[in-house]
Amino acid sequence: MAHRDDWLFLLAGEGPRRWLALGDRPARGLRLRSVRERVQVRLDGKEFQSQAHALLAQWQSWRDAGLAVAGYVGYDLGAALEGIAPQPHDSAWPDADLCAFAPGDLQPVDLPPVVALPALPLPESLLVQAPWFRQAVTDALAAIRAGEVYQVNLSAAAELPLRHTRALPEQLAAILAVQPVPYAMVWKAAAGTLLSGSMEQFLRVQGRQVQSRPIKGTAPRQQDPERDRAAVLDLAASVKERAENTMIVDMVRNDLQRASLWQSVQVAALCEPVPYATLWHLESEVRATLRDPSDRAALLEATLPPASVTGCPKIQATRVIARLEQRWRGPYCGALGLDLPDIGLDLAVGIRQVWLEPGRATLQVGAGIVAQSEPEREWQELCVKAQGALRLLATLHGGR
Repeated sequence: MAHRDDWLFLLAGEGPRRWLALGDRPARGLRLRSVRERVQVRLDGKEFQSQAHALLAQWQSWRDAGLAVAGYVGYDLGAALEGIAPQPHDSAWPDADLCAFAPGDLQPVDLPPVVALPALPLPESLLVQAPWFRQAVTDALAAIRAGEVYQVNLSAAAELPLRHTRALPEQLAAILAVQPVPYAMVWKAAAGTLLSGSMEQFLRVQGRQVQSRPIKGTAPRQQDPERDRAAVLDLAASVKERAENTMIVDMVRNDLQRASLWQSVQVAALCEPVPYATLWHLESEVRATLRDPSDRAALLEATLPPASVTGCPKIQATRVIARLEQRWRGPYCGALGLDLPDIGLDLAVGIRQVWLEPGRATLQVGAGIVAQSEPEREWQELCVKAQGALRLLATLHGGR
């Protein structure tokens, strides 16, 4: 196929929980070629909360007009809904970038073959943050012991030089080659290109039913089958990992209840080990029946930012994140995906991301901190999670 760089939006996924719009079509993606309207939001220091609510009102207005919606809502805009002031930043990336289009403008696309390459070495820009991250974990543990929070999600960002990259369909294929995931997405913006290879379902709405599949708990896959089996058994039995996952499940239950019928919230799965190409994850599933399935604004106001990337309790954990990180997260840890009339809402959590800008790439990774956490172990987990982004960057450069 001819590779073109003028496609605004591309997505694809693999496995039974892939994007709703892809259905059962294997090795296919979706592209968006034209839009009716586009809204980009950059939060300011005074009106940030009203800006966040206005964006969701615009989303609702588009949906009420029968239009489809696609894009991302960044972590900081989600935090703004809860009254958390945005961190100062000079990035060209907007805090949210959404577009409205006719459903027929979303077209199928075949993806070219791409061979995944070994990961690049851990960049110095990440390694130098080890002392800071260990101290941040120590400070988070102090907040937990003081009863301020029970859990907090901490993240780090790192920049790498970017020499060149592939065309957009190849970028999407590279995400799936490196780590086959249900929710792969490429989003082209004026600031650059956002690549996301997420395993985590944030919200899926079909009719009156809504579900979320939070992920907490990670272990690297092993090449030897016996060692791999031992690794997943250790993960499933880990008191620390199960506590982390269970607390997030309780928060998701609370969030969904705010927009759902009384007593309709159910936990359909708890701490199930799920294999991916390089990692094991513990995943749970929460389901509910919405009071008003047409009210997207109410659902998003009740659930943003995603529970799994904040902590417990959510609002206080978000305050602790702002205090410890003192950094703008941007699209990372937000929500991204699409909302299609007659099909449904399908959003992934904005994890496993790389942002491509002229001359540089930015990756972000995080880890959940609970009372049983150890600073060095959390740092090592952070480095393991970074490998996916580093393999993607190596693959994007490969063959050129």
